[in-house]
Amino acid sequence: MIQKIYNSIRLNLGIKKFLHNLMRKLQYLVDTFFFLTIYRFLDKYIANRIFSYYGADYRWGKMKPQNLDKSTGNLGYGLFHKAIIRNARPKRILCIGSMYGFIPYMLANACEENGQGHVDFVDAGYDASDKDDASRHMFGQGFWKRISPTSHFKYLLRGKYVSTYVMTSGEFAKKYKFKYDYVYIDGDHSYEGAIKDIRLFWPRLKKDGFICLHDIHLKKTYGKVKIEYWKAWRDLSPMPFKFELSNHFSGLGFIQKIGNSPLPKKITRH
Repeated sequence: MIQKIYNSIRLNLGIKKFLHNLMRKLQYLVDTFFFLTIYRFLDKYIANRIFSYYGADYRWGKMKPQNLDKSTGNLGYGLFHKAIIRNARPKRILCIGSMYGFIPYMLANACEENGQGHVDFVDAGYDASDKDDASRHMFGQGFWKRISPTSHFKYLLRGKYVSTYVMTSGEFAKKYKFKYDYVYIDGDHSYEGAIKDIRLFWPRLKKDGFICLHDIHLKKTYGKVKIEYWKAWRDLSPMPFKFELSNHFSGLGFIQKIGNSPLPKKITRH
């Protein structure tokens, strides 16, 4: 009613213009110094809860692998994935490997904000402390075999956007035949493991979809565990649309499937 009365005023006395400018100034002050301050506080608070719960730093205080900054609440590579998912609006996403769920959470969180999409999260559940897993654990903590993944992904997320499969990527590929718009590979970091996952899921990647590898710049061997995604990334160099994001430590590598682009012969013949 007040709005209708205000809109009906026709007096040419500058009153409406004055009130309009006053309201704009008040809105500017409230938005900038009140709501934005609250938003930044809550944003940093939520980011640090994600850090802690989903092990963005692997719960070892490691900032570089995911390009994080706890002091500013910067979720690093997780934000990069989220930005792509928010823009590309994929219907189905595959995530291979995560110690405590940080990247699958970020992918599913983006789907939730889009109101569409689903993440298939696959992890073998290997344990670095288990002698039987000594050469294949990739520093996994056996976490996914000890907890309920469904309950785990209910924190700061509606769990319907992610499904967890505790099995190897090979077992998953054999059992399920989904097609994907986005594939993130962070599982078996050996060269053989990387090539296997690429060969398994490239044919299931839809046109214009993305495949992403973590740790493409990391050249390390820890005991019996070899980090060799850099070799796979090197052999993918002929791909027509390929880019990388480096933090001079781990790095992310992206390849977009343009048309029916085949994999390089060096990959397919391995």
